[in-house]
Amino acid sequence: MRKSIKIIISALIFSFLIAVLFVINRDLYHFTYETQIQRLFNSELAEKQDYIVNGPVTLKPGKYFLSLKLTVEGNGNGLFLIDGDDQEFFYEDLPSGTKDPSIPFEIKTSAKQVRIGIRYDGGESVVNLEWITITSDHVLYRESIAKHLTVSLLIILLASCLALRLLWPEVIWKVFPFFSIPENELSFWFLILLTAAACWPILDGKLYIHGDDMFFHATRIRGLADSLRAGYFPVRDQLYWLHNYGYGVSFFYPDVFLYFPAILVLLGFNLLTSYNIFLVICSFFSVFSIWFVCERITKNRLAALTSAVFMAFSAYRLITVYYRAAIGEVQATIFYPVIFYGLYEIFHNHEEKWGFFAFGFLGLLCCHMISLAIGIIVTALLLLLHIKKILSDRRIAVALIKSVLLVIGLGSFFWIPMLEQSITNPQLNINQVLSGTVLFNATNYAIPVQNLFLRFKTWSMMLQSESVYPGWSFLLIVLFGVLLGRKRGKMVKSADFMLVFSLPFLWMCTRAFPWRWSIFRPLVTRIQFAYRFLLPVSVLFFLAGGIYFSALTKKYKKKTAAVPAFVVLMIFCFFTTAYPILNESYLHRSVEKRMFVMQDNRVSGGEYMPKGLDNDYPDKNADTVRLVETDIPLSIPFHKRQKLGFTFSYELPKGSGEVHFSVPLIHYTGFQAVLTADDGTVLYPKIKADDRGLVSLSNEGFDSGTVSVFYQKTICQWIGEGITLLTFIAIVIWKRRLFTSEDGKTCFSL
Repeated sequence: MRKSIKIIISALIFSFLIAVLFVINRDLYHFTYETQIQRLFNSELAEKQDYIVNGPVTLKPGKYFLSLKLTVEGNGNGLFLIDGDDQEFFYEDLPSGTKDPSIPFEIKTSAKQVRIGIRYDGGESVVNLEWITITSDHVLYRESIAKHLTVSLLIILLASCLALRLLWPEVIWKVFPFFSIPENELSFWFLILLTAAACWPILDGKLYIHGDDMFFHATRIRGLADSLRAGYFPVRDQLYWLHNYGYGVSFFYPDVFLYFPAILVLLGFNLLTSYNIFLVICSFFSVFSIWFVCERITKNRLAALTSAVFMAFSAYRLITVYYRAAIGEVQATIFYPVIFYGLYEIFHNHEEKWGFFAFGFLGLLCCHMISLAIGIIVTALLLLLHIKKILSDRRIAVALIKSVLLVIGLGSFFWIPMLEQSITNPQLNINQVLSGTVLFNATNYAIPVQNLFLRFKTWSMMLQSESVYPGWSFLLIVLFGVLLGRKRGKMVKSADFMLVFSLPFLWMCTRAFPWRWSIFRPLVTRIQFAYRFLLPVSVLFFLAGGIYFSALTKKYKKKTAAVPAFVVLMIFCFFTTAYPILNESYLHRSVEKRMFVMQDNRVSGGEYMPKGLDNDYPDKNADTVRLVETDIPLSIPFHKRQKLGFTFSYELPKGSGEVHFSVPLIHYTGFQAVLTADDGTVLYPKIKADDRGLVSLSNEGFDSGTVSVFYQKTICQWIGEGITLLTFIAIVIWKRRLFTSEDGKTCFSL
């Protein structure tokens, strides 16, 4: 390329970059806080008094506008702001007839944590408050700086990559050898387009898709972000949940990959924006994973791209993303193909590639325990079918053992603390799930057999199993296999094995399988829904489908027809399987982001709560300290909640003796306490759970004093993290080449 052309292209890219940076940074000084309230005050619903209507909002010094969607009938009502010390910051009358007022105010000295309140006059007055918005164009927040800086750096990086690719491609190829092959680059961009096609309902920045478990997982991200901000890492007992009573979801539900959207939240990104970005990234890696695996197995790009199309437009994957919002399974879709690829290589004389097998299972361990259990079941059956080869070939057995040890070692940071909490906290609901003693859900565990032949069915949250279906892609793949006839090559026979091997698990997804038999009930109660086996089944079907389609194009010896046939296949999969779900999600399940209201008591099934604690207890009792099983009067002159801790002073009648406090924190192993009596005595009371599952401790016989309860790592947590660290260090020292290509070059090495 001539120098003059390079200069022109560089100037164009630079000019475009400056323009984009200017546009995205125009709102650097803009601040918006918006929340839906939906509160009606009238004589039937409210008494004459002050009502706080929102949570605390931190405002830096500057000029603001408080806008409300509000209507008022009757006089004597008003609007006020209070600061973090409950002192009234300002008051504004709301005379009768007021509608949607906009009130300017200013924070002059230092940042304030404000809350908004309505002063209701009672009587015949009616105040209807729907929305609150606080805006400013003259303040600069750390979160805004972090967000704009992150986005700007990303855009600069993309512009730099574009410039290098156009002007000095050899630099890109040296850093990323993968792209030095033109077909790889084309495949990469094709996978990007597939991801975009499968994610278009969430690419609108103003909307989110209301999935069944979306609020639960969004709260997990928010809890991780708040906990990281407070200095906890790794996060075990999450802040934010249940008015900061703490929720030990991270003990039992792996959230390694959720740290990414949580960090985005810390950088100033909207919670739902972070959630949607994470969904898009997971979708891309799900498509990339099966493309990578199929390409490695078949050495055929058409087969790999076909498998990627099947995965991108998979009915069950899209149901999982949009309807169920099952983020754990969304992540698991990335790792099932890697597990099968590792097994394929191990059993085809490439035992040195056992790292793929281990990496797949480690990924499941880091994202979803139920998917891990399903992966173990599927793998166990496959190994059982190859038991003779395993016993006769020492290399295979060694590869499998090394994989298991690696997963156990690297995953110790999670499974050791999980076992500790399960053993030491028998009152947690999760123990009933782990023991398989929960009630058998006879109406919502598996899909009707006829669902295997459905094109589309409207989703029902209450009857999920009635709405799950694999889509016509499955039927098309079976048809491809039939059309190949009797003459079948080695690779097609491998596809046949994948298909036949997956059929029993497809059977297990349906009600035709005898799940009602007592021998199978412990399994289905632990995995909750038998149709979850559709994920590994889908992966095997799609790998087989890619192989079949490639073989069909070769069989009929019409290479020129391969591309048109591929396009027809892609259109068929999109419009028969994906489009109905995507369109229905966008039209009927999409909600404006401004309508999103976080609720910290939405704990889904409450699996990680103690049995005796109701979801609404924190809301009703807030920071109340109680005495356990006694009516002795208790005075709490001072209390303060800080991070995963609670400090309070107390006074009891003289001679009360030993009593036990119930502290407003959910009990998980790891809480410690310090009691300082008024005479200066310092004691360390033992922590236990009360009948509700809250933190409980003794006053050690002192009638007055100060108690501080706080959370710290247990010995088991330190041991688990230490084993993980030592395992990682050992891998680095030994320089095991876990991922090796056939030419001896490593694509990944540790």
